[in-house]
Amino acid sequence: MKNIKIIVSIVMFFAFISTQQVVAQGQGKEKDKSTEVKQKGKDKANEAKEELEQEVKEKKNDKAQDKKEKKNKREELHQKNQKEYKGKGNAYGRDKNGMSGREFGQMRSNEAKEKIEEQERNIRESEDVLRRGRSRVKNANDRIKESREKKEITDEEVKVKEEVIRKTNERLSELSKKIEEQKEKVKKDKEALSKILFPKEDK
Repeated sequence: MKNIKIIVSIVMFFAFISTQQVVAQGQGKEKDKSTEVKQKGKDKANEAKEELEQEVKEKKNDKAQDKKEKKNKREELHQKNQKEYKGKGNAYGRDKNGMSGREFGQMRSNEAKEKIEEQERNIRESEDVLRRGRSRVKNANDRIKESREKKEITDEEVKVKEEVIRKTNERLSELSKKIEEQKEKVKKDKEALSKILFPKEDK
């Protein structure tokens, strides 16, 4: 009889210990899930940030390459002009490279128009980047709100993600200000060019 009581008490003891381990393991899995969700959120935010930075770098490289090519062409033309003729005159138009004054003036006005068009293209590209960035921020806010409602993420994770979004919004606001400044500059340049090309005649 004593043996049976001892065996039953041992079995009960092991049953009790094993249920506690199962409960403890279940709690550990919940913590693992929350850290996984947190890590996934950070990874997505980092990916979006890296994509935006990559796009900006590519556009800067393209612009730099275009500027180098134009600079090289100007230097070649300048070197040819230096060799051929060294006469008197003002900085622009001293070396017309065999062109008449009218032709040279048209060439200079075309260069000015091309420069303005290039600036407008750059503004449009920057606006596209700004638009895409704002839509990504909006989508991120929606995802956070949805995750918060479903209680998939903790308040701490929400704060981290909202901080990333806040910083991104600040950068987008700075970009927006720069775009507006560029638009004003291009507008002034266009007005100045139109006054030169189409001067008002006094009667």
